[in-house]
Amino acid sequence: MNVAVADLESTLEISGNLVPQTRVAVAAKLPGTLSSVRVDIGDRVRAGQVVAAIDRREIDAQVDAAEAAVNVGHAGVEAAEAALANAVLERDRAQNLFDRGAVAKQRLDAADTARRSTAAQRDLAKANLAQAEAALRRAREVQRDATLTSPIDGVVVERHYDAGSLVGPGDEPVVVVADLRVMKLEAGVSELEAGRLRVGMPARVSAQARPGDVFEGRVAAIAPEVDARNRHFRIEVRIANPGTALLSGMYGSATIPLERAAQVVAVPRDAVITRDGKRVAIRIEGDSVREVPVTEGLTDGRLVQIASGLQAGDVILSDARQDIAAGTKVNPVLSK
Repeated sequence: MNVAVADLESTLEISGNLVPQTRVAVAAKLPGTLSSVRVDIGDRVRAGQVVAAIDRREIDAQVDAAEAAVNVGHAGVEAAEAALANAVLERDRAQNLFDRGAVAKQRLDAADTARRSTAAQRDLAKANLAQAEAALRRAREVQRDATLTSPIDGVVVERHYDAGSLVGPGDEPVVVVADLRVMKLEAGVSELEAGRLRVGMPARVSAQARPGDVFEGRVAAIAPEVDARNRHFRIEVRIANPGTALLSGMYGSATIPLERAAQVVAVPRDAVITRDGKRVAIRIEGDSVREVPVTEGLTDGRLVQIASGLQAGDVILSDARQDIAAGTKVNPVLSK
């Protein structure tokens, strides 16, 4: 074959399962019976949308009781404030009379004691009110927790319960919501490969379930620490998926371009072999063959760049693995 020039691209191939970048389990925060489950697998939901509810009749009664306790607390504070205002007036009146010598010191002391007592009762009423308000806030939090909402925009990918089921903290989530607009592909790469990657590098992603389709992605994360079990670094490629053509769990592969070389001398990888510790190609000179030491550059897996040793137009064996001794007479037939 004739040596030619070509554009080469060195790439890194990774593969794995495609999963959503964001996947959230919506679980019950308190024990109870589900009064409704309002979504099913495949339904699209918005952030804040109600997906299920726990029977809250008892919870609502507790909120009502807490609100009544707050009202009683307010009334108690008002009564205590009024009593304190009256005690202050009485104490001031007793002080005035005492200053003029109209009453004994015992009368003034009694009025002052009454003022201090009513002030303490006012403080106690305020504390009781604060306690009632705290209980109301907690009751309302429990009331809100009885309504399960989706924290994200997405699609329901799992549903584990129906209305009437008993649920509680620690149980399986009622539903799982995934945002399929951005998918990710995670894989492990060697230390050498990780050193050639940078966050932001483009990636071409394909899925077995979508033959012929290519999706654009980017390297989004490179783990800063090697996995001691396999000496691999985890990398993550994120893929925009606005039409949700890619689904969670699909098997996919990503091609990450590393280097490009334009119009370089290139030959098939099988045209270069190792002999006596040297990388050589078999060049045809006239009607005989000769081993030529070569220096290789980057490869795209099919072709390899020849940095030195050959030039465009040379005639070589396309498969140097053939056992042909140097100087052997040949009748070359050029392949295209």
